[in-house]
Amino acid sequence: MLRWRSGRINGSLRKVQSGPALAILVLLMTPAPSSAIELKPETLQAWEAYVHAAETRMMLRASGKASFLWVGERPYLAERVRAGEIVAEPADGESPHAVPLGLIHDWVGAVFIPKANLNQVTSVLDNYERYEDIYRPTVVRARLVEQTHGYEKVTMLMMQRVFSVTGVVEIDDEVQTTKLDANKVYSLSTSVRVQEIAGYGGPHERVLPKDHGPGYVLRTFSVTRLEQVDRGVYVEMEMIGMSRGIPMLLRWLIQPLAERLPRNTLQATLQDTRDAVSQDTKSASLKTKSMAQVVVPR
Repeated sequence: MLRWRSGRINGSLRKVQSGPALAILVLLMTPAPSSAIELKPETLQAWEAYVHAAETRMMLRASGKASFLWVGERPYLAERVRAGEIVAEPADGESPHAVPLGLIHDWVGAVFIPKANLNQVTSVLDNYERYEDIYRPTVVRARLVEQTHGYEKVTMLMMQRVFSVTGVVEIDDEVQTTKLDANKVYSLSTSVRVQEIAGYGGPHERVLPKDHGPGYVLRTFSVTRLEQVDRGVYVEMEMIGMSRGIPMLLRWLIQPLAERLPRNTLQATLQDTRDAVSQDTKSASLKTKSMAQVVVPR
C-alpha cells in the first residue's frame, strides 16, 4: 500500500480538505472472461513501482522543478482547454501498459472552469453525498467514512456497463491533500480495498473476496491538481488503474475498447465536475443578486 510521505517543499506546506477520490471513475471495463482471477505478487509489485513513479513526478511538480500543470508543459493544450475543450491523453503517450498478468491504464486530462474559484471547486469535489447525482450512473453511492486535517477515507460503490458486461466494485479510497499556496492544491488518492460484486441487483448478489474476481478493477490511484488563475480554475486529473490482462486470442477485439473507455470516462468525469461547479457558481451569483435587490423598509 502506498504510504503518504509528508515534508517540506519550497517552504512550509499546509494541508487542506479536498477529496477528489475519483480514480475509481476510470472503471476499466475490459470485457475479460468470466473466470475469476487471483492477484499475484508479481502483479502487485509492478503496480506499486508504477504508482511510486507517478508520486515522484507529482513531487517534482509540487517542488517547482517541473510545471505544476500538465497543460503548462504544452501551451497549445492550455489554449484548447482555456477555450472550453476537455482534453485527455495517455499520460506518457500510450495506454494500457502490460505488466505481469495485468494491465495498467494511465490517463491524464484537463478542463478549465471559468468564473470559478478554488473553494468552489473543492466544495464540489469534497461533497461525496452528491456524487451519485453529479457522476451518475457510474457512482451508485458514496460516503465519507473518516476525516482529519488533510486526510479523508471514502467508500464508494461504482458501476459500469459495456455491451452485455456489467462491472460493479466497492472501493475504499484514502485521499491526502496539500495546499501549496493560495492558488494551488493537489491530492493523491489511493485504493486500500477493492472488491468486485457478482450478480449485482439480483437474488444471488455477493461481494467477492478482496483480490479475487473477474479483475475489471484491481487497484486505483489518482492525482488531482487544481490551479486558480485570473478568470477561473484549471482542473487536472491523472487516473491510474490496474485490471487483469487481456488473453492473446481476444486482444484484437478488446484492446481498442481498453484504450477508448478510460479516455471517455475521464472526459465525462471532468465534464460533470465543470457542470456541477458552474451550476453552483451560477446559483450563488443569482442568490447574491436577489439579496442585493431586497429593499429593507425603514
